[in-house]
Amino acid sequence: MQPFGIFFRLCGNEVLNRTDHLNNINYMKKQLNLFLLLLLSGGFCMACWKSDNLESPRVSNTKTGYKPIYIATELVYKVTVQSPQKLKNPGKIYIKDNYLFVNEVGKGIHVFDNTDKTKPVALSFIAIQGNIDIAVKGTTLYADNLTDMVAIDISNPANARVVKRLPSTFPNVVKAYPDVMDTYFECVDPSKGTVVGWEKITLDPNHLPDCFRY
Repeated sequence: MQPFGIFFRLCGNEVLNRTDHLNNINYMKKQLNLFLLLLLSGGFCMACWKSDNLESPRVSNTKTGYKPIYIATELVYKVTVQSPQKLKNPGKIYIKDNYLFVNEVGKGIHVFDNTDKTKPVALSFIAIQGNIDIAVKGTTLYADNLTDMVAIDISNPANARVVKRLPSTFPNVVKAYPDVMDTYFECVDPSKGTVVGWEKITLDPNHLPDCFRY
């Protein structure tokens, strides 16, 4: 997510104009496409094993592995404003005027009234699947929504709404394997929806998953 982070830091300092926005987006796409090309040209095939190969990997740890967490594809790119929720896994924090925006890693954004800085008041939660990065310029909040980037009108933070979506800005965000190396995992089944994360599970050594990442 580094290119996205760079874009957000610039955006937060309010030094980007419309042309700069487009140039940065095109640059990010080129970088991500290059990475994806390198991945497909050898990295992915060399890193993963499937049961239809002739020889299975030899590992000592067959006790734990991972399974994909699915969400119905039609719900993945649906941004909704919900009632305030508890902070569980906070990520990046952004302060704008009297408001505090706190990323809930992979889930969305907590919105607080920060008028009294000693006691922020929770206003709402903007549910955004796969959200990691946030930034604000004027009354627009920018956030990643898995592969897309969305622009959200926060002129009324308690009733935020999406005003622009840039599809496939980050095409390689959705992965067919977990980030953990040297582990078994359940192969992705696209018919079950879109993968938004991975859950650690206990394995049956007699019935190991069909996929493994070196």
